Amino acid sequence: MRTLLGEGLRQGAVGMSSGLTYTPGMYAGTAELVELCRVVAQYGGFHAPHQRSYGAGALEGYAEMVEIARQSGCPVHLTHATMNFGVNQGRAGELLDLVDRALADGVDLTLDSYPYLPGSTTLAALLPGWATEGGPQATLARLGEPDARERIRYEVEEKGSDGCHGVVTDWATIQLSGVRDPALAGAVGRTVAELAAEQGRSGTEVFLDLLRRDELATTILQHVGHEENVRAIMRHRAHTVGSDGLLVGARPHPRAWGTFPRYLARYSRELGVLTLEEAVARMTGRPAARLRLDRRGLIAPGHHADLVLFNPGTVRDTATFEQPRQPAAGIEHVYVNGTAVVRQGRTTGARPGRALRRTDRGTRAA
Repeated sequence: MRTLLGEGLRQGAVGMSSGLTYTPGMYAGTAELVELCRVVAQYGGFHAPHQRSYGAGALEGYAEMVEIARQSGCPVHLTHATMNFGVNQGRAGELLDLVDRALADGVDLTLDSYPYLPGSTTLAALLPGWATEGGPQATLARLGEPDARERIRYEVEEKGSDGCHGVVTDWATIQLSGVRDPALAGAVGRTVAELAAEQGRSGTEVFLDLLRRDELATTILQHVGHEENVRAIMRHRAHTVGSDGLLVGARPHPRAWGTFPRYLARYSRELGVLTLEEAVARMTGRPAARLRLDRRGLIAPGHHADLVLFNPGTVRDTATFEQPRQPAAGIEHVYVNGTAVVRQGRTTGARPGRALRRTDRGTRAA
């Protein structure tokens, strides 16, 4: 793994990500991640973990990521740093205290968040880790076995599945956003609880049968966030903007289209959580610095002309949960490498973007 990682970094990767709430990432231990992060640090990259829990074990998960950074000397970027589910309501301050202590100790740490309360993932992600061993076909076979179904029911309904961040699943918070099987299209936009009530069945039975019928392809929104946590985290000095956008499904999360204008409109102009300058810095200069992008992220002589010209009084997100694929309002012109790709609010068809690869001097065009 170290050899493969080093090869990727030499070829221009900017760092390593890890999906520790998903299989097979959840099988990686702390010591294994430390060893891999040491390789990342040698090449000037960073670790961007989707850490082990955003629910019952959230703080412990964040602490583990910070400890990996301490032991390895590798910078860490906490991916969509949130404190979700009922167990974490009002607890953003505890996460930020952990971040402040790490920064005071010299840990190179940044984080990002999206400006919405629901998260987005696959329905299959809620399964306990053991149920996904052996790959998709083995998982689908288990979903038809009575003993396995009962074991899954116990973990999601009573114990708290590791796939659902150690929290007992509330089916009223699980809303379907996309399906592969056209016969299931009528379920999109409905919660598992609504479907269960309509069918006179338990939420877990509906959950398991949806997974079987759609061959694990169903995508969902999880309505588990807290507004006070969202606002507290976005104020932090190490914060950057991230959309975590998924583009698939009939009704995907609107954050794929609305994240950046929503920061500018709702959280800057309307609520004043951030100044306009702070919001812009969090989506331009700060992430460019974390990625070590060469001459990008700032408007300055000698920099690449990547420019977004928007009206600060009218810019806003129009994407909604019912109609997520809606472009932002108030963005008049966009330039990539000095070429107009949006002019007077309409795309031009130009595609001047280039792949960027990490070099010893920063991340440059390939």
